[in-house]
Amino acid sequence: MRTSVIVRHGTVQSLIKSSRRGAAHVMIGTMLFTFAMMTAFSVDFAYMQLVRTELRSATDAAAKAGAEALIRTHSPEQAIAAAVDYASRNTVGGRTFEILPEDVVLGKAVPDDDGGWQFLEGTLPYNAVRVKSKVGGTGVFAPVELFFNGVTGVEGFSTTSQATAGQQEIEICICIDRSASMSYDMTGTDYRFAKRNPLLFPAVYYPSALWRNICSPPHPTLSRWATLRSAVQTYLDEVALASAPPRTSLVTWSSPGSLPYYPDTSVLDFSVEVELPAPDSMTWDTNSRLIQNAMDDLGRKPMIGQTNVSAGLDTAVQLLTNDPGKVQSKKVIILFTDGVWTTGRDPILAAQDAANGNVTIHCVSMLTGFQESLTQIALMTGGSYYSTSNEAELQAAFKELAQRIPIVMTE
Repeated sequence: MRTSVIVRHGTVQSLIKSSRRGAAHVMIGTMLFTFAMMTAFSVDFAYMQLVRTELRSATDAAAKAGAEALIRTHSPEQAIAAAVDYASRNTVGGRTFEILPEDVVLGKAVPDDDGGWQFLEGTLPYNAVRVKSKVGGTGVFAPVELFFNGVTGVEGFSTTSQATAGQQEIEICICIDRSASMSYDMTGTDYRFAKRNPLLFPAVYYPSALWRNICSPPHPTLSRWATLRSAVQTYLDEVALASAPPRTSLVTWSSPGSLPYYPDTSVLDFSVEVELPAPDSMTWDTNSRLIQNAMDDLGRKPMIGQTNVSAGLDTAVQLLTNDPGKVQSKKVIILFTDGVWTTGRDPILAAQDAANGNVTIHCVSMLTGFQESLTQIALMTGGSYYSTSNEAELQAAFKELAQRIPIVMTE
């Protein structure tokens, strides 16, 4: 006896299709799970990289602050306190960062034979600060929670960072504008001079009051030159507090020119007012006094010419790069102007020459508004740009430069 089983063609097809749909669902589900895991790991990995970057920035800032305080105050306690304080001014993973006083180590940074630096922990005299920052682990700052810890199984992210900042041997050129506008007053208006200038030459020499002001020395207290002179003095006084003040030269610049009336003075486009002192015979008292005397002497002469920025930069770069200096010395130009480039070659080209010679340029402008070209010059050479509009801002800029320039990240 036979049993017949009849399977209709349509039913077979339905079973096959159903089987295929089930396999596709499994595959899609697996792919979605894998994609979700990859996304979770990618997001958390990127966030971990961000945390590392934030931690590095906080650590660098703390080390620099500690080194600046150490050089300025010569107090280990204040150096440690400054490092701890500046660490807390940063955020890591969305939280205010913290380090402990014991995370800050003082020592001595010395150059090695390979062009780097060696940190000698606890060695006197202190000239460097090392900060060891921790996220999680044994640090006071808890691990950073990740976005997908429920998916990845990683409860929190821990990492460390270390930075050392110290005082570096430096050679500086103060490179300042002595063009005609430096005789103007501080209103920011062209051809406006301070009244009752005791240094005006006799009126009989000139056809007008304007020419009398143009051909006479700037007002000793109310002119732009006098304001700059005071800011430079602030800089010199601040540098004197450092344990090893940098060898400093002075270059002034404008464009070539001469006066049509008494005292019939002529000037070149640049002048080296104070040469860079020899490394082995330099004393800061002598170096500083030479700069002060040169500024005072220039203030008793008429200001002549236009704003030829590159004339000053070219001279300053040559002065610094031709000097052998000391091993691993840092070469820095402080460029000041109260005007906008009007003559001579493009100062950006001069800045490129400076960058090629490893010379840093810090730019300071006064009464000019923000200058894009000065920003570019500073960025090209690793410097900073300060746009100032009054005497207080100019003083603050020069004071900050005096405090910041000697600090270098050695690690």
